[in-house]
Amino acid sequence: MNMKNLAYAILDGNLTADPETKLLNSGKTVSTFSVAVNHYGGKDKSENDVSFIEIETWDKLAENCGEYLKKGRPVTVMGNIKQERWKSTDGTLRQRFKIVANTVRFDKSFEKNNANKQNENYAERPTERKKAA
Repeated sequence: MNMKNLAYAILDGNLTADPETKLLNSGKTVSTFSVAVNHYGGKDKSENDVSFIEIETWDKLAENCGEYLKKGRPVTVMGNIKQERWKSTDGTLRQRFKIVANTVRFDKSFEKNNANKQNENYAERPTERKKAA
């Protein structure tokens, strides 16, 4: 039996810095940013901790993130968890996890300049559709 595995995440947090958006030689656009996610609770219910999660977006989604997202902005990110592995210059094996986002939701009214504009409040990577024969 051939089953697909699922590694999907939904995060709510705030951007730690403005996104870095690049146009690659291939013509694709990539945007990367980090989201701080607060964890509340713990044994005495007063402890909190923060995770910093790296996010990667592509194509039109990357362009939208680069244009509208700024440091401190609240976002909801949905996407696939991806593990990267490499060997550092000293020979140590390293790894990290990041989210390759399919959807990034953000409230554009967060920006004072856009408070009166009627815009979509999220961006999604378009799904590929097969052409009819």
